[in-house]
Amino acid sequence: METKPDRGPVAEATPWALENLPPFSPVAMRLVGLLSDENVHVDQVSRFIAAEPVFAARVLQLANSPLFALMRQVTSIPQAVIVVGLERVKAIALTRAMGDFVAPVLRRKALAACWKNSLAGALVAEALAPVYHLDAGTAYTAGLLRDIGRLALLVKYPEAYTNALEIAREGADLRETERNLFDIDHCEAGKWIVSRLFLPEELCRCVIHHHDREIPDGWDLVHLVRTADRLTDALGFAVLPNAPQPKPEEVLAEAPGAGRRSSLDLEALPGEVERRIATLA
Repeated sequence: METKPDRGPVAEATPWALENLPPFSPVAMRLVGLLSDENVHVDQVSRFIAAEPVFAARVLQLANSPLFALMRQVTSIPQAVIVVGLERVKAIALTRAMGDFVAPVLRRKALAACWKNSLAGALVAEALAPVYHLDAGTAYTAGLLRDIGRLALLVKYPEAYTNALEIAREGADLRETERNLFDIDHCEAGKWIVSRLFLPEELCRCVIHHHDREIPDGWDLVHLVRTADRLTDALGFAVLPNAPQPKPEEVLAEAPGAGRRSSLDLEALPGEVERRIATLA
């Protein structure tokens, strides 16, 4: 397959639909930026989190929740960084930041389903990580971030985005509906957002390209996230619950390179995902 050129996200003029967007948690975003430095030391991360007591408490609370299903109790920030690992700490920080970001609109059932879809996609991506021989924390983060553009649009325009979902339930393509309403779809919005978050290029690719039908060889994380996105819908966590979906087994069979049959228990996975998400309810 011919590899498409990828220059990564570049700074652009702010689309009108994303002007004055509510900020993500600045503490969490600074932590994510710190963790994106390949040379960062665990002591730096521990000191940074410990210097923000409220955030530190919430990180510990989330780290010990069923969402991350750790094998042992984490009682201190240094222990969290060492036991959980830097990629998992990044995933926890992003989950906290994005959960706080969308919290004001979650009273709307349709918009709460979008946040649940993001969390489910992260957990399904994590479950797929061994199939693709990728780090579970990285897979979780990529799955969580994949629809960050959708979350931004629904937070900024909760009523209009609820209407977009209603239109899509009548059979319209959701991304086309987004473009009609906002002059931008959620992948394009996500591209603009991640270009300003100083995230690794492979995570940015997942946000921008996870709906692409053709993905270059070597982009294993994007392949994983595209599969996780489709599998999440097939398992019953779709943003549009009544839309026709392939069977989960068909999604895995069609996944690029995933004639690699996995050890995933597709019957148990939806219940496990539901159980872990319930910790944030």
